[in-house]
Amino acid sequence: MKYVVVDLEMNPVSAEYRKIHDTGNMEIIEIGAVALDDSYSEIDSFYTYIKPSFNSVIEKKYERLTGITTSMVENAPDFENALNMFIKWCENLNDEIQFCQWSESDLMQIKKEIVMKQYITTDREDFLLSEWCDFQHEFGELLGIEKKISLKEALMYAGIDFEGRQHDALYDARNTAVLLATARDEENRKEHFDKIIAAMKPKSENSFTLGDVFDFSKIVFN
Repeated sequence: MKYVVVDLEMNPVSAEYRKIHDTGNMEIIEIGAVALDDSYSEIDSFYTYIKPSFNSVIEKKYERLTGITTSMVENAPDFENALNMFIKWCENLNDEIQFCQWSESDLMQIKKEIVMKQYITTDREDFLLSEWCDFQHEFGELLGIEKKISLKEALMYAGIDFEGRQHDALYDARNTAVLLATARDEENRKEHFDKIIAAMKPKSENSFTLGDVFDFSKIVFN
């Protein structure tokens, strides 16, 4: 079994295209993924920009968020070619794959774009479009919380620093993979999560509070 942790970055479809075509609101401009072996160690990675089809520019808000500029995607593969590249990379892992994502939105976005960009799927894509692990939900269940939290918040709970740039697809995928490995390994889970899980449980005479887990004494408010 191999695990492939995927992250996507997106850009809005232009208002002009939305008026003329039956499109969604967003389209993928970057795919990042890391492959893990059965012990959750990274063995390979995948990364590509994607040239948007329904907006000629990366909008400023998303340029600031992702660091991706219009010039960076001008000569990138389109969605169909990028998806084929990703599928080929997955096939080269030569094993059964479980796909993991932080939230359920990435698989939903891929499926939306397959429809709106008229990508013709074959049996080859079936494994990609099967059910993915929503690790955000899995992590919430582990801690016993219902509120959806960000990847950075989840790493904080685990005592892990975020490495690299947020909203970079490969860095986001890699940080998600580190958290996945920590949460699914029994020894690591005990080391990183037992105290915070106890703190999340209903308060009793012998239970922890968040104050027992985090040292707030050095926080200074201006």
